Amino acid sequence: MRILVLEPYYGGSHRAVLDGLLARLGFEYDLLTLPARKWKWRMRGAAITMSDRTRRLHESGTRWDLIYASTFLNLAEFRGLTGAAVADVPAIIYFHENQLVYPVRHEAEWDYQFPLTNITSALSAELCLFNTRWNLERFVKEIPSFIKAFPDHHPVGIAERIAAKSRVLAPPFDPAAFDAAPVTRGERVRIVWPHRWEHDKDPETFFSAVEMLAREGLDFEVAVAGQSFRETEALMAEATSMLGDRLVHLGEPEDRDAYARLLARADVAVSTAANEFFGLAMIEACYAGCYPLVPDALAYPEIYPLEYRYNGKEQLVARLRGLIEHRPEPGQGRALAEPFTFDRLAAEYARVFEKVAAGA
Repeated sequence: MRILVLEPYYGGSHRAVLDGLLARLGFEYDLLTLPARKWKWRMRGAAITMSDRTRRLHESGTRWDLIYASTFLNLAEFRGLTGAAVADVPAIIYFHENQLVYPVRHEAEWDYQFPLTNITSALSAELCLFNTRWNLERFVKEIPSFIKAFPDHHPVGIAERIAAKSRVLAPPFDPAAFDAAPVTRGERVRIVWPHRWEHDKDPETFFSAVEMLAREGLDFEVAVAGQSFRETEALMAEATSMLGDRLVHLGEPEDRDAYARLLARADVAVSTAANEFFGLAMIEACYAGCYPLVPDALAYPEIYPLEYRYNGKEQLVARLRGLIEHRPEPGQGRALAEPFTFDRLAAEYARVFEKVAAGA
């Protein structure tokens, strides 16, 4: 079997999951990518670029049994532009997230084209894969109200058609770096926040919580590991000033091994996300030995038992205070992460790919 793999946002967790799968599935493939920049332009324009590349491959004699793409590609546009080269090739679209429930800071900024792209891509695919049940159910639930916003000509049954060809398959991760990094604990409890610095991950709530604990005089450390952006420079400077010597790491680690060592030294991993469809960073932190604290919302209840969830900043502060005063044993969260390794999930991906390619 030969797969045409299309990823217009080839970076971060998208790249890590895709590279790991392709290395393990044993299928031949052609991987077409674009750099992980300017996601709005990727969703709008990637179909043009990738259809040109695909036609050239087809003209050189390459043929495929399956198309596998992420939702940064407008699959319907791609298939239309590519024409005969992929006319009979079945397609799977993977939903790492969905634009119907993606938070925006200002409603006026919401561009209806992006959720519409998700819908048309789903309609074009033979199978839609979602990383969590929450992602799938929220997407399907929001479609009817979105369709009603059309000024006229409201298509019917769209949500039902998409739901009928959708299933959940979690994104796997590679545990090798974490297996190689021994769990080590310093004198102080270390709290890690392993997320990119963007508004949907809500770094403000995290720093507000640890600032309250610091003002109480509690002795602990904070490590912040994630990609930063110009928009968050002021917050980073403020956090550095406020935490003082409690802040032991700030910024994206230089490589995956360094990231694994950072997590292996932490006791507690925190998410304050206002938007999360799966949360691979928290899963990796669990595998590395951290005790997770996640919001009691979004996709988290699907993965984390109640003991690891909190409601609101006050409860987050209280839970962190308790974990600082009564240090958790390392490795408590590892069992939560073990079902999501490549070893556990790669075979299921292979079965799904083969089934769709066979037209079943």
